[in-house]
Amino acid sequence: MRNRIILYLCTQNTIDMSVSFTLEKRTNLHDESPIRLSWSFMGERVQSTLGVSIKKEDWNEKSRLVKADAHNHNGQNADEINFLIKRISTVVMDVELACIESQYILGKDMMKQVISDALSNDIARPEDIVERCMNGIVSTPEPTTRYYCDLAGRYYQFLCDAKNFYVGEKYYILQELFGAHERVAVPISKFKPEREKGSMYPITKFKEVSKEEVFGQG
Repeated sequence: MRNRIILYLCTQNTIDMSVSFTLEKRTNLHDESPIRLSWSFMGERVQSTLGVSIKKEDWNEKSRLVKADAHNHNGQNADEINFLIKRISTVVMDVELACIESQYILGKDMMKQVISDALSNDIARPEDIVERCMNGIVSTPEPTTRYYCDLAGRYYQFLCDAKNFYVGEKYYILQELFGAHERVAVPISKFKPEREKGSMYPITKFKEVSKEEVFGQG
């Protein structure tokens, strides 16, 4: 799998990873700054601190790792902190590759859970985190004959129901019929009338339409 991950990263024509690590500007009483991660994938972005801080002069901005022989006030040394950073990077790359290969949909809630699992000591192996993630999201089956239209006039074919493994929120999985043919996960609440702020009347963002309307046979 590692070779395939490298191949995937190379095909993106970039040396930047989708997850990055930086120091926050704020400091604690020991003049240390928290290490923050930012992960962007499939149009979503999550951010979190690692629960670890280090002095600015002990941080290598180029490698985004702690300099050798450095340690913080809690006694955590460079090897320990860098192991955590590399562990998270490995988990993120493996999850992304698994989603791309299996055409799985990874939402923000699931991304947050992946990071939480990677930071936890309860799940030791990165591959276990990937398996846990894959068990919590849905692969797209064969399309059905239900169609929907959004407020922008884009048409979609209904694929299946889905449920977020961790928070229980329900989704409809749709595939765009024209254009990029992207698959999207839409909360079921978006298929019901909602009164938005500043609006006098409820708005339904996705309405069910007939096949005849979609393909111009009506």
